[in-house]
Amino acid sequence: MILVVDDQKSMCWVLSKVLSEAGFSVETAGTAKEALSITTNNKILAAVIDYRLPDKNGFELFLGLKKLNPKILGVLITSYGSKELREEALRLGFYAYFDKPFQNQAFVTALQAGLKKGKKKDASLPRERARERRAPPFYSS
Repeated sequence: MILVVDDQKSMCWVLSKVLSEAGFSVETAGTAKEALSITTNNKILAAVIDYRLPDKNGFELFLGLKKLNPKILGVLITSYGSKELREEALRLGFYAYFDKPFQNQAFVTALQAGLKKGKKKDASLPRERARERRAPPFYSS
């Protein structure tokens, strides 16, 4: 499930429609508080978060969501973009950043790529752990 968090109902509606047409199930929230509640009660794979929300900024919300689900994929969207904001978003662990307005197809493609990358990482963990168990012990002199 994808969570879209934006205080503009029209943006939530558009992104919900775009993501639903791409095959995703979607929940929407207008505030950080609502988003945290939804995340507590649902398995959220990714969160699309507007930077400016009424009760928190997008960075604060993302860090709160990461506490609930460390594997959640974050995409930041904003009408108030800057180079510094983009750099900070990526430093905090957002997978992607989009200035509004953006191309819907580029947005969906980035989200799909991020989720696919996350699945590959998760799928490789059991194999890596199995290799670690079979590996000969390391000896140091």
